[in-house]
Amino acid sequence: MNGKIYLFLLCFMAGSAFSEVAPGKDETFGFNLSRDVPYVAQKLDQSARLRTLDIYSPLSPDEVTEETELLPIILYVHGGGWAFGDKSDVNVKPHYFTAQGFGFVSMNYRLRWDYKVYDQVVDLVTAMGWLGRKVHEWGLDGRRIVLMGHASGGHLATLVTADSSYLEAESMDSGRIKAVISIDSSSYDIRRLMRELGSFVERRQHELIFTADEKVWDAASPITHVPSSTTLPPHALLYNPERQVSELQAKGFAKALTEAGVEVVMIPGSDSAPDRTDELIGVSGNLATVALIAFIRSQI
Repeated sequence: MNGKIYLFLLCFMAGSAFSEVAPGKDETFGFNLSRDVPYVAQKLDQSARLRTLDIYSPLSPDEVTEETELLPIILYVHGGGWAFGDKSDVNVKPHYFTAQGFGFVSMNYRLRWDYKVYDQVVDLVTAMGWLGRKVHEWGLDGRRIVLMGHASGGHLATLVTADSSYLEAESMDSGRIKAVISIDSSSYDIRRLMRELGSFVERRQHELIFTADEKVWDAASPITHVPSSTTLPPHALLYNPERQVSELQAKGFAKALTEAGVEVVMIPGSDSAPDRTDELIGVSGNLATVALIAFIRSQI
C-alpha cells in the first residue's frame, strides 16, 4: 500500500454538536483494575518497582474462560521528559477505552537519570513480550496491541517500531503492533530540533538526555530509521496546532513515513485547549478522540 497522510478536519467530521468538557472520572468504573503487575522478575532493587503495569480490563481474571473473546489492547507509555512521570498519569483514558471494548494497559519504565533511553526502549519491548505471554489471563489479546505514547513516551513508541533492531533482539513479531499513536512529541528528528526548531529549554533538555553527540541524536531519532524499515504499522500523530515544534516535527515525520509506504493520520489537538491534547483524550465531546477511535477501529 502506498503511504498516505490524512489530516482529520475535525470540525467537518464531528460538526458543532460536540462541546468539550472538563475531564471527570466515571465513579461507576466499568472495568477491573490490577495495579503494579510486574513484567520482569522481581528483585530487591528500585528498578523492579519501575517495571510494572496497571491493567484495566472489562473482565476480571475470575471471569475469563477458554471461550472468552480476547480484546485488543491499548498500551500506554507516559510522558515526562524521559526522567519523570508515572503510569498513573492516564486521566480518563481507561474509562473511555474499556467502554469502547479495549483493554488499557499503562506501563512504568526505568527513568533517566539513573538509566539510559536504551533501557527505556528495552523495557517497552519487554512489557510487550510479557503481554504476549500473560495478558490473556485478563481477557486481553497480546497479539493485538495499539502502542500509544505521550511526549517522550511518544518518542519511545515510535522509536521502538521504526528501529526494528529492538524487536528483533527479543525475537518479537512486529505484527502484533497493529498501530502506533504518538501524542505531541517533538523528538521524531532530534537533530532538527537541536539545529532549527527547539527553544533553548528544549535543546538543553535534549542535550541532557541525548548528549551533544550528533550520532547519538540520529540513533535516537525515529525518523532516521524509517527509510530502512520494511513493515511499519499505521501511525496516528496528534500534535499541538499552536506549538510550532510539535506541528513541524509531526509533519516531517509523517512525510518520512508516507514516503516509506506507511499509512499516516495527522490529528490536531483542540483549538480551545491545544496544550491538553493528551489529557483530553476520552473526554466527552473531544474532537481528537472522535478521529482517534475511528483510526484505531480501522486497524483492529
